[in-house]
Amino acid sequence: MTKKITIEIIASLLILLFIYAAVSKLTNYNLFKFQLGKSPLIGPWASVVAILIPLSELLIVLLLLIKRTFRLGLNLSLSLLFVFTTYLLYILMFSKHLPCTCGGILQQLSWKTHVVFNLCFIFLNILALRFSRRHENFTDHSKITFA
Repeated sequence: MTKKITIEIIASLLILLFIYAAVSKLTNYNLFKFQLGKSPLIGPWASVVAILIPLSELLIVLLLLIKRTFRLGLNLSLSLLFVFTTYLLYILMFSKHLPCTCGGILQQLSWKTHVVFNLCFIFLNILALRFSRRHENFTDHSKITFA
């Protein structure tokens, strides 16, 4: 029972994180795209990446809300968190200019704090994946209400 509750709490945190991140990027789309354009790695593809990232985040939310696709959502969530954390570490180590593409509250975090924040979510994501392998009968998250 504890593992089931843990999975549901972690899934809810991931859903909130990705909804918040996607909405933040989409509501400030032009600024997000402009800041991505300053990135030494993403710059040339900023227009495409500026759409793909929030759409990917919303897709992950949808997958996490459907029981049949829940594990896929956890795997894609972990992949996206890993890629973004790797990107943050690369920028921290090799770039003189640190363009911030985060929105809202996350924009207030330092780059190092953001890496720690992401590592915490990666740990939680891995924990949920491990628990869900052992506990296949978790609740359908489509019943979650955010009101």
